[in-house]
Amino acid sequence: MIRRRNFYATIGSTVAVLFLAGSLSISLPQTEASASVGVNGINVANMDSTVKPVADFFQYANGTWLKKTPIPNEYDKWGVLNIINDKNVTLLKGILEKSSTDKTAEVGSNTKKVGDFYFAGMDTQKIEKDDLTPLSDELKGIDEVKDLEGLRAQTAHLHAYGVGALFNLSSGQDFKDSTRVIGQLNQGGLGLPDRDYYFNTDEHSKKLRDQYVVHVGKMLELLGEKPADASAKAKRILEIETSLAEGSMKNTDMRDPDKVYHKMNLSEMETMTPHFSWKQYLKDIGYNDIGDVNVGQPEFFKTMNTQLEKVSIDDWKTYLKWHLINKSAPYLSARFVDQDFNFYGKTLTGKKENLPRWKRIVSATDKAMGEAVGQEYVEVTFTPDAKKRALDLVKKIKEVLREDLAQLDWMSEQTRKNAVEKLDDLGLKIGYPDKWRDYSKLAVSRDSFVKNVQAADQFDFKRQLDKIGKPVDKDEWLMTPQTVNAYYWAEQNEIVFPAGILQPPIFDPAADDATNLGAMGMVIGHELTHGFDDQGSKFDGKGNLKDWWTSEDQKRFKERVALIEKQYESYKVIDDVRFKGKLVAGEAAADLGGLTIAYKTLQKILGDAPRKKDVNGFTPEQRFFISFAQAWATNVRPEKERLMAATDPHPTPRYRVLGTLANMEAFEKTFAGSDKATMMLPASERCQLW
Repeated sequence: MIRRRNFYATIGSTVAVLFLAGSLSISLPQTEASASVGVNGINVANMDSTVKPVADFFQYANGTWLKKTPIPNEYDKWGVLNIINDKNVTLLKGILEKSSTDKTAEVGSNTKKVGDFYFAGMDTQKIEKDDLTPLSDELKGIDEVKDLEGLRAQTAHLHAYGVGALFNLSSGQDFKDSTRVIGQLNQGGLGLPDRDYYFNTDEHSKKLRDQYVVHVGKMLELLGEKPADASAKAKRILEIETSLAEGSMKNTDMRDPDKVYHKMNLSEMETMTPHFSWKQYLKDIGYNDIGDVNVGQPEFFKTMNTQLEKVSIDDWKTYLKWHLINKSAPYLSARFVDQDFNFYGKTLTGKKENLPRWKRIVSATDKAMGEAVGQEYVEVTFTPDAKKRALDLVKKIKEVLREDLAQLDWMSEQTRKNAVEKLDDLGLKIGYPDKWRDYSKLAVSRDSFVKNVQAADQFDFKRQLDKIGKPVDKDEWLMTPQTVNAYYWAEQNEIVFPAGILQPPIFDPAADDATNLGAMGMVIGHELTHGFDDQGSKFDGKGNLKDWWTSEDQKRFKERVALIEKQYESYKVIDDVRFKGKLVAGEAAADLGGLTIAYKTLQKILGDAPRKKDVNGFTPEQRFFISFAQAWATNVRPEKERLMAATDPHPTPRYRVLGTLANMEAFEKTFAGSDKATMMLPASERCQLW
């Protein structure tokens, strides 16, 4: 399991995290979305001056924008980054359309492959004509299952195509030996977003389960089942998945590396699941000499083993068909696409309509061959100057963190020494990979869109498993260059900033230090402090799971983070839904740490120089905090807020702003006033880590 800590939430669609690279000169459209951003980077036209800053800073910084910017029907949330995303998707569309019509592209070249992939996805006439035909071999294979041996073999076959039935197998560094790549086995097999969705007793959750059963039944009808049979089988699928969910680890526990590290050899795995032969499964997928495997959640696999004996083969066959069609539906004919969207788009996230087809196919192509598309993307968008400016910013913030580590009152000298050593070992990647992914073994044609998707999934499945037993590839990137996101990777102790995030309004070469530090500086600080939080503190500078904090320091750290857990549990996301404190505390702490370190960096840059106000009357410190808040200007549908509160380790955009600032004395002083209504926490309840 990769301990990757994304800055932004993981979202359902790949397109939703693709944004435009920094070197393009982008101004948000002067319409309901936004007025143009000035040289200082902040946008006064987006603000609501009727709101007092310390009463609700999110509304103060973004109120006019929020009021005038409705969520488009095809989105579950809409923010500044989504607007940039739309521009970026259009750019990618241009690249793909050009590739799809390039008659000079050599067979086997990346240009030919991405062009054919996009063409096949846009060929709706062929897709409608083919309907279910591309899945006929898989459906036939499932029908021929007669026993647990056949079930295992068919599960292995589906796993190669990205169908997550029962569990998930991949690869990753050994937590306790970062030079080794081993197999990684993790729980899976659920159709609802999280295990808690199967057990929550509130009326909304009960209704959602009923809607899920209806959806599964309709999908089975599309496979040819009679309505009554489909309904009964859908209820049985819910029962099977509920039984698997009972053995699944809670997402709050999944955050603890110690709880998901259980290295086993093949003999131990066989003992764990007598009704499922791992020896044969690994032979089925072509990796019978896989060696040690980290079994993330042993209790889940023991539960799976019990259910393998209890559930009938016919029910398992229906379960496999459901997971096959659930994975494949977005790439099939319209009847499958529409029903899939009806539940996962409308019901779960509140979208009113599906994305235009071309946007969905851009997303699918990017997911399949992101680095192939990315090579042309960075040639068009990312300049050496943008990389140089970003590198300079990272160095400044890293140095301030070093100074901060030297004076933290809750950290002992031994832990402090280890922390500085880890900071010195920290790796950094900016923009795009030095070595691009090789797609030569991926076969793509114009014959079938869903077959291309299967081929891409199979290529990636094999690529992941081929790493096992080989040296760790230090050049690997976990995100494409065009992704607007960033991450800290504990096993490699590195921070990574793709080209996509290094652009306005997150990073603007034309803006002043205050606004760049408020937005991008906070992102950099966020990822840096992940190396020293509740998860990062368990990995040393080489990426090994190791206790390098004293027990007293761990205790003091947890006491501080407990304040954040309590704080976020007090926030109502929507109706009676609150955040899970233990789920969001790590990301919320990184937000607080990131903004704190970025602010200290600004103070170091400004020094004792007089604080000059800009044409709008704002000091550098005020622009810093406004820039931070405006980077999060987002309207979110209620359904999406519920989903995020239940499953996402990141707070919703509004509370990433309010929750962070509520702890910061520097913010309170910057916008000091006599207001009684305040978003600030009482001094005794504030968390101060950095």
